[in-house]
Amino acid sequence: MSIIGSARTNFPSRYPRREELRLILETALDAVVVMKPDGVVADWNDRAVGVFGWSREEAIGRIMADLIIPERYREAHRNGLRRYLESGKGEVVGRRIELSGLRKNGEEFPLELSIAPIQDRKNILFVGFVRDITELHALRLARAELAGLNRRMAMGEMAASIAHEIKQPLTAIVTNGNAGLRWLSNATPDIERACAVLKRIVNDTHRASEVIDSIRLMFKNEGQAKTPQDVNELIREALTLVRVEVENQRVSICTDLSDELRQVPANQVQLRQVLVNLIVNAIDAMSAVENRARVLRIKSEPHKLNGVLITVEDSGTGIDPQNLNRIFDAFFTTKSQGMGMGLSICRSIIESHEGSLSVTPARPHGSIFHVSLPTSTIHAKP
Repeated sequence: MSIIGSARTNFPSRYPRREELRLILETALDAVVVMKPDGVVADWNDRAVGVFGWSREEAIGRIMADLIIPERYREAHRNGLRRYLESGKGEVVGRRIELSGLRKNGEEFPLELSIAPIQDRKNILFVGFVRDITELHALRLARAELAGLNRRMAMGEMAASIAHEIKQPLTAIVTNGNAGLRWLSNATPDIERACAVLKRIVNDTHRASEVIDSIRLMFKNEGQAKTPQDVNELIREALTLVRVEVENQRVSICTDLSDELRQVPANQVQLRQVLVNLIVNAIDAMSAVENRARVLRIKSEPHKLNGVLITVEDSGTGIDPQNLNRIFDAFFTTKSQGMGMGLSICRSIIESHEGSLSVTPARPHGSIFHVSLPTSTIHAKP
């Protein structure tokens, strides 16, 4: 029970909004801290106790900044309150800020803080709404890691594609150059000059091939080790990472995850990236749908003798039948801003895991991507 309005209240009895404050403290999902103008804690709710570790009795009467804000940020907090009282303006009042918070045990964590003043003619209090964004911060780091991985893999895939396309004519040049050397050595009176020119052609061709190989090595992914992975858990993680896109595009998620799956030997980051890419593609495919529900269906099930099958189905506009055989080709895309690398990368990853990635039309609308993977022979201990 909040102490606002009780016998132990720190607010003046004439304060006109103590009922509203009591309601805020008792019903808010976030941590709520009520401060006096000097920054002293007047009250805080159960959520604040859980987030910071200080009981009400320990917190009330102490400077809020000293309890929940690391020392390097405290002066800015005090100055913000002071400037607001003097001029109605302050860095920490009236807007959301992200900074490091401090728990009773000394642990720092990321938090979001917004402070609002409540006042009448004679009295003023500050109500601080605090949200522990540790999970959100971790998600941001994960998304950044995935984005970086995607860029590195895109460059690696691009280098591989360029190498494949260029090495064929380069090989022909080498072959023809060597043949020309042999022919000219017998038929041309200026043998030394002709041989020197042809040798330079051969050497330059080999040098170009070495440059291409070095580019591939530069962007080659590290950390290829595969460990037993829970496919269902990776699906849940991928859905968590794209939840903003799901909400923004008003997409309904339907999952059917089998409890009878064995683990698969996989690189966790790479396989999760495949799932994220397929889910984001599915969401994008439904962005133009207005006359029916936008539904994303994800299913996992045992496959064949010792395999796992993951399907990602959307209710979008579907893939043009003439593009079905090209959809996984590098640089092929139907998006105006696309590079045409995402699905190519996904297939490369799945094939490096000895699996397969394919697509079929969904009925009555959309597409279904099928990811087939072999299961691990290593089992987690119960």
